[in-house]
Amino acid sequence: MVDGNIILSVAKAMELLQLLSRSKKPLSLKELSAQCGYPKSTVFGLLTTMRTYDVVTQTPDGKYSLGLRLFEYGRQVERSWDISLVARPYMEHLCQQTGASVALSVCEGGSVVTLDQAETRGGLHIVSDVGSRLPLYCTSQGKVFLANMSRAGAEALLRAQPMTQFTPHTVTDPSALMREIETCRTNGYAIENGEYKIGLRSVSAPVYTVEGKAAYAVGVIGMFRSPHSEEFRAAVEQVCVTASMISTALGYRKQEETL
Repeated sequence: MVDGNIILSVAKAMELLQLLSRSKKPLSLKELSAQCGYPKSTVFGLLTTMRTYDVVTQTPDGKYSLGLRLFEYGRQVERSWDISLVARPYMEHLCQQTGASVALSVCEGGSVVTLDQAETRGGLHIVSDVGSRLPLYCTSQGKVFLANMSRAGAEALLRAQPMTQFTPHTVTDPSALMREIETCRTNGYAIENGEYKIGLRSVSAPVYTVEGKAAYAVGVIGMFRSPHSEEFRAAVEQVCVTASMISTALGYRKQEETL
């Protein structure tokens, strides 16, 4: 049966998969039929077909749950993703919106590593070269990663490295920095106010993977007049929206969306 371009039997099978994915326990044929509203004979036929392809499995007591094949499919999709390819269009749009340089970063070995960058044409080269390592404690990207660690984990990383005074604004007191990290965690973003390089300010936000891990940070770096300026406040909002869109493109869904 076809409704426009939608094959109804496939749509019904997808509905069953969604029900099973949302359930915290295997479901019986009766429960699935009641939740989706389809006759038990229809649900049984769909489940039997999906069992053949191992996307659904049946427990010893006759109930149904997601099959191992879906895990294999998910791993294959994950392997096919290149974070830079996924994020690039969003980074370029953010660059055009703010007129500032954009960086995509990852935390590795206690440092921030630049994975990709987007810069305005004819503008100053502000973002560090791809592959460059930056300190965690005085960059907005680094603060994002610290804010998404446990307090004990963040403190351990800070103790393991020297906190160099790069500018008069660099915070080198771990206690003071941890208070700022708590604010970053509450706000959902982090800012740098001339702490790494004089005259430069930045804002970054976390990018989440499908598993809910803050694996990346995206942010803008520029010669903003002040963190209280209208242009900087606009950049904060745009960075947060961009980070959310990239996260969604990677398959991340907020907890309340999956309930």
